[in-house]
Amino acid sequence: MLTKKVFSWATYDLANTSFSALIVTVFFPLIIKEFLGGNEFQIGLVMGLSLFLSALLVPLLGGLSDALKVKKPFIVIFTLFTIIATILIAYSNLWFALLFGLLANLFYHASLDIYDSMLDDITDKKHLGKVSGIGTAFGYVGTILSLLLAAYFLNNFGWETEIGTRIMFPLAGIFFFIFAIPLFLNYKEEHKKRMSLGKGIKKSFKEVRKTIKGIRKYKNVWLFLLASLIYVDSLNTVIIFLFLFGKETLGLTVKAFFPIFGIMALAAIVGSLVFGWLSDHVGPKKSLVSALIIWVFVILLVIIKTNYVTYLLAGIIGGALLGAIWTTTRPLLIKIAPKHKLTELFGFQGLTEKLGGIIGPVVFGALVVAFSYTAALISVLVMFVIGLAVLLKVDA
Repeated sequence: MLTKKVFSWATYDLANTSFSALIVTVFFPLIIKEFLGGNEFQIGLVMGLSLFLSALLVPLLGGLSDALKVKKPFIVIFTLFTIIATILIAYSNLWFALLFGLLANLFYHASLDIYDSMLDDITDKKHLGKVSGIGTAFGYVGTILSLLLAAYFLNNFGWETEIGTRIMFPLAGIFFFIFAIPLFLNYKEEHKKRMSLGKGIKKSFKEVRKTIKGIRKYKNVWLFLLASLIYVDSLNTVIIFLFLFGKETLGLTVKAFFPIFGIMALAAIVGSLVFGWLSDHVGPKKSLVSALIIWVFVILLVIIKTNYVTYLLAGIIGGALLGAIWTTTRPLLIKIAPKHKLTELFGFQGLTEKLGGIIGPVVFGALVVAFSYTAALISVLVMFVIGLAVLLKVDA
């Protein structure tokens, strides 16, 4: 099961989760609000806009990747762009930090869709769920490793200091680069007859137009992509504001948050592996529906009573469910999508998720500034319920 190809693919998940864990969840919101004078609305707007822009870019890249029959060059380029933009945040004022944060998140999400589409190349259909679960579990191992590394540096430079915060950006970039190397070296693409770049770009536009025009033909796929848009939008919102919510409502410091985040990552590893197994045995749709139902109750629990215990409980259960949702989404799309359209449709999954991505974070940030975190959480709950309702209509 854990072949060299699978290990190298999964290690990239370990690499990129350092960006999600250290930058998106903790230190980008922290540097913007605490040290550069920004607020939740600006954070939500930048993260949402980056998702929107990547939504415009990714389907064309997916179509181009399918046309040229290559994936590795795209993932290498976008990984390097993500790392460079991340490092530059450390040396920026408010407006440049917001700009580089937008670019880093844009390139990060562009790389994810190419990465997801590689799953079909490294394993057979019988093991899609298990291998997807291994990748997601490796990702949360990456969360734990990056937290431990960050804690070492913060112990030396100060947990709540500006210099300690700024150091986290080059640290995350270097971590990302080192653990991405196995995929860059070991992912081998078949030597197929390939067209020129110019012809590939033309074919990419042609195929994207053809896919959009043939929306009725892929009705079931588009229904799933709509559900994915809604529930992933909710997840992205939770990830972006997880630390700030604890900080503003419960007074959590960075040092107090790290152990909680580590426990969440451990729970996510378990959730990834368990739901990967479930996906192969009961089907990805049933597994995904179960995860979303539990998410609804988790958010409801925090809304009804917000204290340290419910925050920790929601974090542990929510962590397992994060792993579950990332694990089951990939096999479900592979199951219902035509194989010759797979990379392109993964690109469209990225498009639909990211088009929705501008809604959740911006609405959440605006509601926090105008009302409270409780009002913002209610918006997340509503989105989860709607996403679940749409997913139930998918035929899989």
